[in-house]
Amino acid sequence: MVKNTNEHLLFQEYQKLASAPIEDAVALPFAVYHDPSVYQAEAEYIFHREWIFVCHEQQLSNEGDYLALDIAGEAIAVIRGQDGQLRALSNICRHRGTPLLDEGYGNIKKNIVCPYHAWTYDDSGKLKGVPFAGDIHVEKEKHCLPRFHLDSWMGLLFINLGDEPEPLINRTGCLQNFVDVFEPQKLLNCYQGNSESWEANWKLAFENAIESYHLFKVHKETLEKQSPSKDTYYVAGSSESSLSGGKLRDDRSRLMKWITGDSPEVYNHYLLISLPPSFVGILTYGSFDWLQILPKGPLSSVVSQGGLSNYFVSKGEVNQDQLTQDFLEEDKLICERVQRGMHSRIAQGGKLVSMENILVDFRQFLASRLFDSTPDAYSESNQAKLFLNFNQ
Repeated sequence: MVKNTNEHLLFQEYQKLASAPIEDAVALPFAVYHDPSVYQAEAEYIFHREWIFVCHEQQLSNEGDYLALDIAGEAIAVIRGQDGQLRALSNICRHRGTPLLDEGYGNIKKNIVCPYHAWTYDDSGKLKGVPFAGDIHVEKEKHCLPRFHLDSWMGLLFINLGDEPEPLINRTGCLQNFVDVFEPQKLLNCYQGNSESWEANWKLAFENAIESYHLFKVHKETLEKQSPSKDTYYVAGSSESSLSGGKLRDDRSRLMKWITGDSPEVYNHYLLISLPPSFVGILTYGSFDWLQILPKGPLSSVVSQGGLSNYFVSKGEVNQDQLTQDFLEEDKLICERVQRGMHSRIAQGGKLVSMENILVDFRQFLASRLFDSTPDAYSESNQAKLFLNFNQ
């Protein structure tokens, strides 16, 4: 919990506004989207203590596969060892602090070798060799790479840098009955999309990803044609995780509808899954796409795309997916535009509308982690019945 908030007016205002229910919700103080002290608090109390989405298990399917990434200043590597086990390790050499593996996906044959002085670790993080140590005895067992908690939900890997985190299922359990409707276990083909650096605070990127209020304006020629803003709705959630949904347009001709027949009404909808601070997913019957959002300092973020499909998706097909490229570019431009507005010292934000209810859940997540504020209880809307009654 952030301490001494009485001495910091910005933190006081942040706590007050982030804790508000939808009836009283207004925009957060603009400064929290660029203030260095706010970013440091979020790094310490959120990204270094919460479950952070990494990737899907299929993306690390072979022995030696790894993903190296930065989580708010901490260099991490998730590796599938020669024994088939996945482990989350520090990606910093225990000698003099050199990052070991280059960021991104890769494969090691057997060992992790520091590019500076060639200290060598096995794929479980144990120090194996120190070249030219001379008369100095390096106690190998005291120079192993730190290991972090790793858990999965529906094949999605999450890492937690905290000492004794609560189980991941405490945050995902309330989602299961909803997502099971779409039978995500049948989606067997994982693809890795592009990663981009956005000149926007991570909260702006996350908020933009979870709210559907902007579709009709920002995505008029892209997403709005697939799922109009007016047909989106809140489903269920709390500060721990949230669901919203929307109706998908059926563009089949009358003839094709006659040939293929009608599908259950619920399959004409999608679910948006919000698991702050880093995962946003869109689940339909036939696909599961997601964004990973990570901070890159107080003024920028890294947004990475991936997903699961019921058919194989090649890298070329991902690059040729014009719709996805177009709407992500639209999101990037609007987030970077909003970021510029966050530096105003005179202007301030106003009321949130009902279509932004999911933002309240996210902001109460922030308040609960930063200030130990008590969030609203889990709730379900009438739309939740569409999903919960499907298998009954």
